[in-house]
Amino acid sequence: MGSNDVPSLLNPIHPSVVERLDPVFAEIYNRYQASRLRADQVPYEVYNRDREKYTFPTAQVSGESPDVASNQIYKAPVSNPPGEINVQVYVPTPDAIAAGGLEREGLLPALVNFHGGGFVIGGLDSDESLCRKLCQRVGCIIVNVDYRLAPEYPHPISTTDSWEALKWTFKNADDLKIDPTRVGVSGLSAGACIAAALALQARDDPSLPRLAVQLLIVPVIDARFVPKEGSCDPAKTPYKSYIDFEFAPMLPLNRLIWFYNLWLGTDEGRAERANDVRASPIVATSHANLAPAIIRCAEIDPLVSEGAAYHEKLTAAGTPSKLKIYKGQGHPFGHWDGVNPTSREFVSDCVNELKTIFAQK
Repeated sequence: MGSNDVPSLLNPIHPSVVERLDPVFAEIYNRYQASRLRADQVPYEVYNRDREKYTFPTAQVSGESPDVASNQIYKAPVSNPPGEINVQVYVPTPDAIAAGGLEREGLLPALVNFHGGGFVIGGLDSDESLCRKLCQRVGCIIVNVDYRLAPEYPHPISTTDSWEALKWTFKNADDLKIDPTRVGVSGLSAGACIAAALALQARDDPSLPRLAVQLLIVPVIDARFVPKEGSCDPAKTPYKSYIDFEFAPMLPLNRLIWFYNLWLGTDEGRAERANDVRASPIVATSHANLAPAIIRCAEIDPLVSEGAAYHEKLTAAGTPSKLKIYKGQGHPFGHWDGVNPTSREFVSDCVNELKTIFAQK
């Protein structure tokens, strides 16, 4: 059975991983996802007609989202192709600012965030709960970016949009009361790929201040080895997790194939696009002098090996990096903190790491 098959209307946990999953993660999956089709199990056109039908009900498992002082949406201009994207700015309450202790001369640090979704799905709502928690618990501003999505806007538009949103943040730092010396980037999955790519691009752009941090959550780091169909050849992929976790819950290999085919295409130009540093940050010629990295991975995730490989690449180049792999967890666990203790641990870890970094700058 391939990971694209749906037995008897259900997506049960595959025998290859059932014993390795944390029981709490497995229970949440069985309750909310096992009886549902995933987006990658239908044609994109079918998914696009009724996106909610194929979307995991994250709001039912995420923790209570705290109130913030404001969460205004701005329009940021983008040029490739010309248009505008939404950028939502979360500002912490006065009490949270006081508790965080990070305000300096009326300015706060900021984290520019890029949501996940394989460059194909998702939006500002995807990370809303996490954005609110980081905003309030760290006491920093969150800039959440609604970059344009494939297949209508294929690679590299997600990253070029995001780069312009990062520059927009610096340009408007005074009005937003952001300290430009304490701006970081973050993202989950595809969004972490964008964040890593922007950290590389920002390092090489003398017009921008040095980034303070790159928070990479269950990151996509190397797009070169996901096939257009079928399974990975163990002899040709450097990432063991592609093989071990081909049938992982929530993000089986087939879901990556579906995303990447829509994002990078299936024509003869696919390999060249996958080798672009904006799709595969690990191929950069240098990983030195980058913003310190915080890499958070799920153990039962086909992407875990490339997350660990990027940590090794960064540390070998002298860039500080902290890697943590959450045992027994699947790809989207970070959003499940309303019902999963390990997810709450993850959120607290992010809060503590960001507080430390923003206080040092």
